[in-house]
Amino acid sequence: MSTQSRRNFLRQATASVGLVLSAPVIAGIVSGCEKDESDPTSPTGQTFPIDITKISELSAIGSISLQAVTDLNGGEPVFISRIGASTFAVFSSVCTHDGCPVDLPSSTAANCICPCHKAEFSRTDGSVLRQPLVGSATNLKRFSATFDDQTGILTVRT
Repeated sequence: MSTQSRRNFLRQATASVGLVLSAPVIAGIVSGCEKDESDPTSPTGQTFPIDITKISELSAIGSISLQAVTDLNGGEPVFISRIGASTFAVFSSVCTHDGCPVDLPSSTAANCICPCHKAEFSRTDGSVLRQPLVGSATNLKRFSATFDDQTGILTVRT
């Protein structure tokens, strides 16, 4: 075997070994860059009773509150918005763009703003009003809710 043939063989062998050894590292880097953009989930069919009479921020129509409800919304708080005397909307506080926690509105006329990239969501239903500075967002996950005027209990369903 000539010296030139050996050099070519050694270059190809070294390149092949390098590729084989670096493949797991490259795969790890690529998978580490992936992010989960799915909505927070809870098992379906569950109900979550919330005593609205104990949440003073929700006493007036047009008010909104950020509440932690055990096992709902993947452990993240939800917005509860009072739409009418007996009508409420319940939606996630997790931005659908990058998973950041969305802020409670700063005033009674303001909407919910994501501090990470400035996406704006409706205070009454979590719909997107303004896309983030980079990328895009979808409406905040909404949960079904019914209110019992007699007991003051809002029942949220998944």
